[in-house]
Amino acid sequence: MNSENTLKFVPHIPNNVPEVKVMVAPEGLWHPMTDGTWPLHPFAYDKWEIEELSWHDTCYIHAGLNPFLQFAVKGSDLLDLMEAISVNTFRNFPVGKARHTLLCNDLGKIILDGIIIRRSEEDFICACLPDPAMFNAQMENKFKISSEYIGDSNFFFQMCGPKSLQIVEEAAQQDLHDLKFMFTADAKIAGKEVFVLRTGMAGTLGYEVHGKVEDAHEVYNKLLEVGEKYGIQKLGRYAYVNAHCEGSIPQIAEHFASPMDPVVLSGSLPRDSELLYRSPVDLGWEKLIKFNHDFPGKDALKKELEGPHNTGVHLIWNKEDVLKVMAGSMDHEKRYDTMDLVCDYDYVRNNAGMHIDAVFDGEKMIGASSGRMLSPKTREMISIGSIDSEYAVEGKEVEVLWGNPESNQVRVRVTVTLFPYIKEGRNEDFDTETIPHSVFD
Repeated sequence: MNSENTLKFVPHIPNNVPEVKVMVAPEGLWHPMTDGTWPLHPFAYDKWEIEELSWHDTCYIHAGLNPFLQFAVKGSDLLDLMEAISVNTFRNFPVGKARHTLLCNDLGKIILDGIIIRRSEEDFICACLPDPAMFNAQMENKFKISSEYIGDSNFFFQMCGPKSLQIVEEAAQQDLHDLKFMFTADAKIAGKEVFVLRTGMAGTLGYEVHGKVEDAHEVYNKLLEVGEKYGIQKLGRYAYVNAHCEGSIPQIAEHFASPMDPVVLSGSLPRDSELLYRSPVDLGWEKLIKFNHDFPGKDALKKELEGPHNTGVHLIWNKEDVLKVMAGSMDHEKRYDTMDLVCDYDYVRNNAGMHIDAVFDGEKMIGASSGRMLSPKTREMISIGSIDSEYAVEGKEVEVLWGNPESNQVRVRVTVTLFPYIKEGRNEDFDTETIPHSVFD
């Protein structure tokens, strides 16, 4: 077999899960590693409800984004380059800070969003963003930067849940209570150099541990060892797809598409709808837009905000209607499309397949719904909606059209609730002083 076609267990975590028989591609675009092999991750470690409850009750550890699209960039000119191509400004961006960064096209639709981390005055990590050197080349290399792809050579583990701080602190033997949301701190775990970023995708208290891939197994095993007494839960690909929805963090390729990447669409959203793609305004992210500089999509976004526009909300699905859909899927005459409990995940296409439904008020289409899931904590069926801001009123009832265009479609009542869905103990507001400080030997 040619190396280009070889599958292997991803090297970022130890293959100490012989009981896991189903392996899948990492989240996002599946691409070969630099040695030509294609990496695989466990699909699940336990029942999805058990895995998902961890971000509410204990803590999960997730490695399923590795190998990630990451570039190590040298040169403070990166800040000027990114300001020229993103909606964000970087005029106040201290060392240790991380920033959610949005790139839009001229129509104001998000092409890609990711994170920029400032590690020193001259050193940065660009995660889930295209190679900045590519943009620099398109601008005649006017910015003094150099970049290197580090997705294969680096790792990061996500840890989310109320016990995450205690686990990371004990593993690092370091007090991290003072680490603010979206800031980093250098540390050592199992004697290996890492850095810790306070962030998370599920909404609850969370951290990421970053380091070199040759140290990944020892760091991972140390986090598991320390986390055992705290009830740490390994999180697979399947349960992770629900984290962004419950965390109120819309995810590209999961809740909306990028104009750069074609997708196979399912659901009731009209195939020519502009809501296949989203602007930052559609998602309620307008606070990230800074109009004090020029960037692609500036005029379109300014015009969008000046008139009627959409915003991001959660939709809570009516339980009675959901049960009718499930019953109708077993009815020979109705034959409603099947509704899973975990979100409408495309098992075949991964993130190249997407499910989006249309939202209506009577006969008026007012938006789109995606990421539908059952919360094992609240026992509610929820989704993320981009709807006309006129309807973004707590308790407002509208309807989702369930079913593909060629199927027997049915309307499901949904109730609007404003972001965020998890309103207590959110990472950005969590008071870590409510957690006892660890005592180290």
